[in-house]
Parts: sequence; structure tokens; C-alpha cells
Amino acid sequence: MTHTQIQTARCAALVGPYLSGKTSLLESLLSAAGATTRKGSVRDGNAVGDSSPEAKARQMSVEVNVASFEFLGERWSVLDCPGSVELACETQSALMVADVAVIVAEAAPEKAVLLAPLFKFLDDNRIPHLLFINKVDSLGDLRVRDVVQAYQAVSARKLCCA
Repeated sequence: MTHTQIQTARCAALVGPYLSGKTSLLESLLSAAGATTRKGSVRDGNAVGDSSPEAKARQMSVEVNVASFEFLGERWSVLDCPGSVELACETQSALMVADVAVIVAEAAPEKAVLLAPLFKFLDDNRIPHLLFINKVDSLGDLRVRDVVQAYQAVSARKLCCA
């Protein structure tokens, strides 16, 4: 990169319902990228994403939190968005500046309906997005395919598994 080139960080927004694991995913991303020496925990109150006193007291994101790291030679900024419906406007504002949204969803088909408004907002605003199915260790007798089918029912776009 020459002195006249400016490397712009890519921006990803972690979005999804309350308790889906957005902040925990952020902690894993920071740890995997080597940006932190330890993986924080929302429960223990030492997560990078939920560092405000109110977030620690409620054990949930109450504002958009920003973390940055470098991975595979690219700069990334990650917006850890609140999942509570009361804070949806803050999440929607953050999405408008993101290059991509990562929808974090639990492996629970009964919770698919919670994502319908989010899928619609992302589609209406032409924001690229992907679905990250979290907590797959809680599937029990279900298969990942069953979960994807439930989320497909609330998405206007075709979901594919990788």
C-alpha cells in the first residue's frame, strides 16, 4: 500500500434476537483473530462487547458496541448490536453503515418468527447478510436442516447451508 492509498476497514454488524449469542460470537472472533488474549464472557461480566455498567448489570447489550481487529490482512470493525426489541432503532441505525450483517440465531425452530422483521429490514435496505446458527449443541433430536427450514419460512431469500 502506498502513502496515497487508505485501507478502509470492512464493517460487519452482529444482529439477532436477545440471547442469541451475538456478544459471545464477537468474543470468539476477537480471540481467533488474536485481538484479545482471553475470551470474555457476558455471564462473568468481562466481555469486550458489553463493558458498560448497565450492560453488565442486565447481562445484555444495551447499546451498539464496536470492536476492531485484523484478519487475513484486512481490517475489520464489528458492530455488536442489541437484540432487545426495545433497542431495534439503534440496531437498524448501525445496519445502515455496515458492509454486511451477520444474523446470529439460536438453533431453535420455534424462534424463527423473531427474525422475520430483521430479514425484511435487511432485504428492504439491500444489506447483504448471512445467517449464523448458534448453539447447535442444543439441537437434541433436531437436525440443522430442520432449523434452516424454519428460518427459510421467514426469509424472502433462499437460504443455503455451507
